[in-house]
Formats: sequence, structure tokens, C-alpha cells
Amino acid sequence: MQWTTYLWMALGGGLGTILRGITNRVIPFDSSTFAWGTFSVNMIGCFLIGFLWGKIESTTLKYFLVTGVLGGLTTFSGMGLELFRYFNDKAFGLMAIYGMLSLLVGIFMVWLGQKLV
Repeated sequence: MQWTTYLWMALGGGLGTILRGITNRVIPFDSSTFAWGTFSVNMIGCFLIGFLWGKIESTTLKYFLVTGVLGGLTTFSGMGLELFRYFNDKAFGLMAIYGMLSLLVGIFMVWLGQKLV
């Protein structure tokens, strides 16, 4: 892989991270409610990964958008932390709903993105 590919991934990752940070500010996590911020970026990311992976032919653009932007935007580690926080706060119902919906809707969104190509 050329060094410029890594540069495009880094630039995309920076952009995705900024978008994720804005989402965290606009929709902060609260263990007494559903984790809409992380859930939203993960579902949008799943849809876009499915769509862009099938639509984009340029390898460089895939690295920028899929690996970079969507990698920086979506956050499985953030979801893991929120699930752990639900667990610590004994919000087991929200933990189960959020975890299951994230996986099931995420898979569906990737499928939907692929179908729209």
C-alpha cells in the first residue's frame, strides 16, 4: 500500500472522529435513557458501509470513506463502554435492548445499503 493511502485513511479518520465528537456533544450518553447518539452513528455507519462498499470502485476513496471516515465515526468500543455503564447502573433492560438492536439493526442497515447499490 502506498503512503498516500495511509494519508487518505488518516484524513478520513480525523473527519469521522470530529463528526463523532459533535454527535457526543449534541446527544450525550445518559445511562437512564437509550444511547441514541452512539446507536445513530453506528446505524448510519452500517448503512453507509453497505452502500459505499458496493457503490465505490476507487480503492483510495474506499479507504478514505469506509476505513477512514466511517471508522472514525462509528464506534463499537463506545457501544461496549455504554453497555458496561448500563450494566454498572443495573439498567439491564436498556442494556439488552440497546445491545440487541445495535447488532440486529446494524446488520439490516448493511444489507439495506447493499440492496440500494
